[in-house]
Parts: sequence; C-alpha cells; structure tokens
Amino acid sequence: MSFKHVAFTFLFLPLLMFHIHSNAQEINEDEANRLKTFIKKRLGSRMPADATIEVKGYEKSSLEGFKKGEFLVNSSRGSGEVPFVISQDGKYLMLGEPFSLEQLEDTPIDGLKKGTLPAGRQPVPVLLSTDGKHIILAEIIDSTVDPLKETMSKISLEDIPVKGDEKAQVTIVEYSDFQCPFCKRATDMLPAIMEKYEGKIKVFYKQMPLPNHNWAKGASIASVCASKQGNEKFWEFHDLVFENQKSITVDNSKDEFNGFAKKIGLNTDEFDKCLNSPDVAEKVQQEMAEAQSIGVNSTPTFVVNGMIVPGANPDNLKSAIDSSLSDKL
Repeated sequence: MSFKHVAFTFLFLPLLMFHIHSNAQEINEDEANRLKTFIKKRLGSRMPADATIEVKGYEKSSLEGFKKGEFLVNSSRGSGEVPFVISQDGKYLMLGEPFSLEQLEDTPIDGLKKGTLPAGRQPVPVLLSTDGKHIILAEIIDSTVDPLKETMSKISLEDIPVKGDEKAQVTIVEYSDFQCPFCKRATDMLPAIMEKYEGKIKVFYKQMPLPNHNWAKGASIASVCASKQGNEKFWEFHDLVFENQKSITVDNSKDEFNGFAKKIGLNTDEFDKCLNSPDVAEKVQQEMAEAQSIGVNSTPTFVVNGMIVPGANPDNLKSAIDSSLSDKL
C-alpha cells in the first residue's frame, strides 16, 4: 500500500476521523451550524465555555473525494484557525490539512524522505519510507554531533538584549512572551538567580509571542524598538510591561506602551516611527522561527549553553547552570 496524502489532527482531538451524518455538497447555514454543534459536543469540556466558532469554506481539496474549510475559533483563551477536510457526502471530518508526498525532502538515509506536518504552534517532523509503507513521527538525529553545540549554532545573539557578565561562562537565552503569566513568574525569579551566579551567567532575551495572546506581538515589537535606543532601555521597558501585565489589554496596549516609552525617557518620535517598521516585525518573526527550529514550543523556555529548560522553574534552571559550570554535559 502507498500513500499520496496524509492528514494530521489539530488541537486536542484524540481521533483523526469522525463519522457525522449529512449529504450536503455545499456549505450553507444549516451545514455550518451542524458542524459547529458537532465540534462543541465532541470537545465537550475541553472547549472554553465562551468559545465561538465560525465555519469558513468549502473549497476544492487536493485530497480526492474531500472538500476543505476552516474553523475560526475565538475565546478568552485566544483565537486561531483550524483547517479541516470533509468527505463529499459530509460524513467524515478530519481536522488537518492534506499533506502531499511531493513536499518531502531527501535525507542522508537511503529509503527515507522527511518533512513536517502542521500541528498548531509546533510542526511535527515526519519520516516516510520511499515505498510508502512506513511513516514515523520523528526526525533524524546525527549522534556524532554535540547536540548542545548544534542548538547554540542555530541561535543568533547579534543585537539581542542581554544582562550579566559579558565574559560569563554560561550563556542563557530566554524565549518569552510579554502576555504570558508564566513568563512574568520567570521575570520575577531571575534576579535571585542572577545574584547567585553573579559573573558566571549572562541572559539574552528573545521574542516568542504566542498566537493566542492578542497584545503580545505588539509588546514584542515595542520592546525591540525600545532596545534600539539602548540595552538598558530595553530592560526598563521589559520590566514595566511585566509589572503592568494584568492591566494591559489589546485595546489599551498602544497607549500603555507609549506611556512606558515616555516614562523611561525614550525619544518618542523615533519610538513611534519604529513601531511601524517592517524590519522590526520581521526581526520578531525570525526569533519566533528560530525558537521553533530548536524545538521550543512554549513560554518561557530557557536555553542554557544549548540545554533546553522549559518553564519558570528555578530549580531546573539552576540545575542546568550548575551542570554547565561543572562541564558535566
């Protein structure tokens, strides 16, 4: 047996395919309402109580016998688009997108192709045998390469806000989201760690605003603009955003960021101009892509001399720092 297309589930659904009853051939209001009701019932308590769902579609799918569309989900926990394909008779629904084998690339191993399947924030690596018989949700890893050095080689530290001793033995890169409450916890725990390891560590801050946080990306862009007026200005701006995190909303965020800029003495004309710079927006996108390239899929995540330490756990972070200082890795 060979495969021409693969479909992958999104969100938290345990099954790839569902049996639902309908003979509709085109999207209409009744069909859209039926699908919305089905998804809400299928997810049950896993769907936020205030979630609203819109159905966008249908269009022709590259998967023969199926149409495609999107569920547009909005809730207090965030928003997102979930693509789906559905059989022509309306019975079978798959949350995901058709994946063509033509998208796969060669690998160093004969008989294996590689690619990625979209799965929410973090694409899932996939390997497929060229005869189409075997599929593996995994990636090929060269065991002769130092994984910590390989991770650090993918991280750019040029023109990135930093604090700590320039000659420190341990480099820590923090991927963070200004709207994330756990990132606020990480910000609060770092001063004690900086004091404990004074002269031994330096911490770089990189942007990873999550798509379900509606003002996080704007904060990332504003903080990059603050950093353009000095490393210390970035950290002052950084601290003000986290200190006021609970009072910032998508509606007042621009005013709040402008107020912070004035409070720390930024040139507000330069700051305002910077906010609309495509180069700054691209820098944020690059840092997000970099995080994904090394396997970071949540915030906060620290990279300690190449060791990935997710979460705002001071004990885990100190353990990674101690290991790096003792050269036991």
